[in-house]
Amino acid sequence: MRLPDISELKENKAVLGAAAVTAAVGGGLLLRRALRQTKPIAGPYKPGTLPEGCYDAIIVGAGPSGSVCAFYMAQGGARVALLDKEHFPRDKICGDAVCTPAIRILEDMGVIEELRKADEVKFADNGGFISPSGLEYIGNSQHKLGTAAACAVRRIDLDVRVARAARRAGAELMEGFEVGRDVAFSPEEGLWTVKSIDGKVVRGRMLVCADGSTSRLATQLGYCTAPPEGVSSRAYIAGGSHNANFDGLVFYPRWSLPGYAAIFKHSKDELGFCYYLIPCGGKQGQMGSCTAEDLKRLHESAIKHDPFISRAMGPNPKCERMRAGSLRVGGQGLTTTYDDHLIIVGDAAGFIDPLTGEGIHTAMMGGKAAAEVLLACREAGDYSRRSTRLYERRWMELFGHDFKLSQKGAELIWKYPILLDACANEVQRQGDAMMVKWAEVMTNLKPKTYFLRPDVAIPLGFALLREIWQQKVVGRPSAYVMPPDHDQPQPRIVASHEAPTK
Repeated sequence: MRLPDISELKENKAVLGAAAVTAAVGGGLLLRRALRQTKPIAGPYKPGTLPEGCYDAIIVGAGPSGSVCAFYMAQGGARVALLDKEHFPRDKICGDAVCTPAIRILEDMGVIEELRKADEVKFADNGGFISPSGLEYIGNSQHKLGTAAACAVRRIDLDVRVARAARRAGAELMEGFEVGRDVAFSPEEGLWTVKSIDGKVVRGRMLVCADGSTSRLATQLGYCTAPPEGVSSRAYIAGGSHNANFDGLVFYPRWSLPGYAAIFKHSKDELGFCYYLIPCGGKQGQMGSCTAEDLKRLHESAIKHDPFISRAMGPNPKCERMRAGSLRVGGQGLTTTYDDHLIIVGDAAGFIDPLTGEGIHTAMMGGKAAAEVLLACREAGDYSRRSTRLYERRWMELFGHDFKLSQKGAELIWKYPILLDACANEVQRQGDAMMVKWAEVMTNLKPKTYFLRPDVAIPLGFALLREIWQQKVVGRPSAYVMPPDHDQPQPRIVASHEAPTK
């Protein structure tokens, strides 16, 4: 066998180098073209080609994301099938806090007015938070913002009204339609066929998975590869049986960070009490220093013995039994949120903020973004992933870009609770002016990077120095401790940054 001489090797290297440069340039041009794409490409599936009896979109799940998507699609002239396995009204385990971006969408849908007339909504006039060392602030940000940063609505009331608003807009709401395993796409026809467990059939161009955090449909189709990792609890407390003199308060006991507890006041003086455990740490199932098994114990212990929560509850709260639900945060477990003739929205897509645990407003924002993109796809006649990728770009621009920083923030406050103490310290110093900034970030009105602005970060830096002095030098004791006869709940996981106790 003849070995290549030096000149041939040099020539081959030159060819390979030229090929590599060509590939890099070509790839760069394709990427640039993709990033510059602002509308769907032209395709064969214009509205006039839709077969009789078929739908432009089949939306599986009539919660906030699915119903909002259905509302705006139907309003835009599309034929929409909105499926839900339950019959309305039906409940959903949730913190029930509806932030400003969602309030605006609900106003546009006419739902807020309905909730007001039925006395099913309570807007938060005053609220605040309590830090891990017990620094507390309750203020009124509404007079600074000009509107309430959030309102509380029971999901049994919210979901039925949002679904019916979609139906009024023209969507066909199909209750009691539980999707089975018979879900298939025909590339030749460009149509999905979706069958219920009792034999009902719908066909449509686009499939929208909006079936919640466990998303059986996205899992079945291979887009969701892991179960949700976060958990939350909820219990309602009857009006007149508690001592809460605020509309919303968030509690950050250090033993459950980056998770937290929250109390929101509903209409008719009812309270909603929730406990969130948020995924954080390097181990499977780790939520800071806790696991999902700690949720019930933390929830029940807080009502009776937490120094701040028990004070708000009063001596004899009429508290219903705790219920629990799962949280899929920050897109966890999803390979993508779009594909040919398919998108995934809301809790199914992991649209829950990894720091705040809030997901109603992101679900609604995502649902509206999905509708806008799908209406453009319908007009262009193309539902390929080249067009539906505009949806992922849109939700990333709206709120998804914040998720990575939220996750980093969760890790930081778990490892360094003093950061939350510093925030509370500065809020106490500035009053409502700083509380407004906190509320805007926590309700998605401003991104987490707002905390990095010099006019915000520098005062917080000085607040951190004050807290370090008070806690580490002066030795100020924590006010957030359990009573002597009821020790703080012991975590099942020792944090990686802490030494095990002997």
